[in-house]
Amino acid sequence: MKKEEIDEFIEDRFKKIDKHFHKAIANFKTEDILEFRSEIKKLKVFLHLLNMESGDGFLYRITKRMKTIYGYFGVIQNLQLQLKKINEYVKKSSGNLPVHYINMLEKELEFWKKISKDFIVADYDFFNDKKEITNTFPDKLTKKSIHKFIHYTLYELQVTSDHLDDYSLDNTRKFMEDIYYNYAFIKPFITEQQTNLFDEKEVGACLEIFNNFRDKCMAIVHLQTYGANELDESEKKLLKEMENDLLHEKKELKNLLSAKLDSMHIKANNLNEFTFEDSLTE
Repeated sequence: MKKEEIDEFIEDRFKKIDKHFHKAIANFKTEDILEFRSEIKKLKVFLHLLNMESGDGFLYRITKRMKTIYGYFGVIQNLQLQLKKINEYVKKSSGNLPVHYINMLEKELEFWKKISKDFIVADYDFFNDKKEITNTFPDKLTKKSIHKFIHYTLYELQVTSDHLDDYSLDNTRKFMEDIYYNYAFIKPFITEQQTNLFDEKEVGACLEIFNNFRDKCMAIVHLQTYGANELDESEKKLLKEMENDLLHEKKELKNLLSAKLDSMHIKANNLNEFTFEDSLTE
């Protein structure tokens, strides 16, 4: 991959990041926040790939400013989704709205919106971050580095994918995102042996399950950590029922993920079979 191609990709990514940020900070609509965070994620995983060209470890990464606003918007998105889930659950269960709980979430939501606006001005230009990130970029991305990235990802999947605790599953998700969002760059270098494992559609379908699983985890955390002492008994009862339902759905998704990873051969015993003899190819 030549420097011009790297520059073109980075330029396009930052145009989209800048565009979606200004839409998101103006109205905090969930879909705009989702688009902004998605573009940041695509940039992050490309930098993971580009880091294989560096001899100094993880040299290329998003700025602290970008990481902070990405995190703030993530909190806002999670609170928005929790409010949506509460309303959907109450409608489905024909119960009463947990007014105190909703008020707490809405108060928290407004706090993080203010924090976000105070942290970065609405007309901020993210191309300042682009200059900071690309200042020491390599002149090219070699075949050797792309092979190194593929093998590093395989190794990390081997370490994480044989465990079904929440932490390991989340790490597996991150490495599968590295595959999915970098697919266009790594596809020409995938060996015949690796074709099934790196099938783009299968990885995309698996990530949909992962994202659904992560949403359930976040919803459960919000139910377990938000001011139970301030709620009346009817609210506690409804929220506990919702938590139990979500825990059941989470368990089903975990089983589904295990089966999906197995069918894609993303388990330690399968990954052991891959050979890496081409890792030093120029």
